[in-house]
Amino acid sequence: MLTLLHNPASDVSAQALKLLRQASVTHNFEIDVVDAKATAPTHQQVSNIVEYLGQGSVERGCQQILGQGAPKASTVAEVQKILDANPGYLRKPLVVDWNKGKAVIAEPATKVNEMVKDVGESE
Repeated sequence: MLTLLHNPASDVSAQALKLLRQASVTHNFEIDVVDAKATAPTHQQVSNIVEYLGQGSVERGCQQILGQGAPKASTVAEVQKILDANPGYLRKPLVVDWNKGKAVIAEPATKVNEMVKDVGESE
């Protein structure tokens, strides 16, 4: 199962969803599509995504999870406060593999390939 935090109005996000759907047939996984423009991830999900994106650096993860125009944040608590006030600040499309502890901002959309290439391995 991969989660796509999605913006239906974004061409890049729509392309990422299309690529995920194509890959799901070959790699046999399900996709949970969340309209992240309207619904912010939970605090636990934000914490996990920051960890996954930062690969050991909370500060780097905090910088990556927030989109253009968002206030700066250097802690998970700051990111959560920003997203609680405005879920639209979350960078999208964002693909998360909760089981493997991985996340990628799919800009360009072809970055979803980084996530799907090993989605079925070691399960």
